Amino acid sequence: MISLHRILVATDFSDFSKEALAYAVYLARGFGADLYLLHVFEPPFFSRTGVSPSVRPEVHQWIQEMKEEDSRELNLAASEIRHQIAKVHPILKEGEPFLEILKAAGEIPADLIVLGTHGRTGLAHVLMGSVAERVVRKSSCPVFTVRPKAFAVAKESQGQK
Repeated sequence: MISLHRILVATDFSDFSKEALAYAVYLARGFGADLYLLHVFEPPFFSRTGVSPSVRPEVHQWIQEMKEEDSRELNLAASEIRHQIAKVHPILKEGEPFLEILKAAGEIPADLIVLGTHGRTGLAHVLMGSVAERVVRKSSCPVFTVRPKAFAVAKESQGQK
């Protein structure tokens, strides 16, 4: 018998991750599990040598404002699903997404990780990598990946499977 007590779902606020969130909410309700809603803030990279000292405080302020906006969006997403499931725990981390997802899963400890995939293939996949793929490879708990419906429908209409 499978029992899930803690489900971790990662979001980047995209439509792809919203599809994954819908599955995670459904599973959490069905199993009576706590839902941990994780967003990883990935600070933009900038070179200190390319930015004059007088502009650096403004750049840091801009990055802090971006992080605060992500925090507001995370809390809003959590409050929007609380009417479906009461036990929602928003978590904001900073760093490399796949590493922070794995760390959070270990800290909780999660019984299941739910992730949306962006459906990238070919060169886009090679250049950007896949957070979901890395999490699947390295996770110590099961990972449920949700492929975007729009991507699957587009491939079917092109005759691909």
